Amino acid sequence: MKMHTKRLRRRVRRAIDYLKAAHIDLRLWLTGKTDRDIPPLRLQIVGFGDFRRMGEELVRLLIDAGGLRPTDRVLDIGCGVGRVALPLTRYLQPPARYDGFDVMKRAIRWCDRHITANHPNFRFHHVAVSNSEYSSGGVAASDFRFPFADASFDFAFATSVFTHLVEEETKRYLAETARVLVSGGRLLATFFLLNDFSLRNLPTRLGGYTFPFERASMRLLDPDNPAAGVALPEEVIVTLLRDARFKISKIDYGEWSGRSNTIQFQDVVVCRRL
Repeated sequence: MKMHTKRLRRRVRRAIDYLKAAHIDLRLWLTGKTDRDIPPLRLQIVGFGDFRRMGEELVRLLIDAGGLRPTDRVLDIGCGVGRVALPLTRYLQPPARYDGFDVMKRAIRWCDRHITANHPNFRFHHVAVSNSEYSSGGVAASDFRFPFADASFDFAFATSVFTHLVEEETKRYLAETARVLVSGGRLLATFFLLNDFSLRNLPTRLGGYTFPFERASMRLLDPDNPAAGVALPEEVIVTLLRDARFKISKIDYGEWSGRSNTIQFQDVVVCRRL
């Protein structure tokens, strides 16, 4: 009963947030201030900060840290409503192509209509995968098979995806990423990595990133809603990557655990498919 009540509260909260954003969208439309080049606010339900600026910054991260090339075949794991895809349309050049997938049907519909319509080499796919934060139906993430053939991509990225997956789900997603990447293909992914530094600083963190609940090797923001935020030990991620046939090229630790002079809020891991 308690779990059902909390799930209902999350749905109500999301509905209220959607209605508030829809009200702002309506006001912008009525005053002629709508920016038709980016999604409406009611669809920008994940991430924070300026939509356009954050997308540009993430593309720069993919290029500078991940080594993304203009002709790569790119997979966006958890593409959302095209925050990264939009600026990528100005960087990727034929024969490059882009595929993104997400559990949010409305987001995929918007991307189809506003990105694929103008850039046929950009394709978006709705996937039915269950998630305690975003989707109640579909296959379990720990059993999900990416809807792409083996060795289909040169480059894959997942920003703020593994931070919402528990260990078994992370294991599956890494294995699937390795399957669809060519040998030598690159992966850039972000995590909340638990190590001596982050564990020492967790009790002092502001903004809710204390991960107070322990479950097996993981730390969670909410034990009744694991997908709200997951931190995993760095050694576990290193092992999972190795088992999935990845070799880590570098780790850039993020600001979330109290570090300064970082390139991102989350920890950035870049690796190569063996």
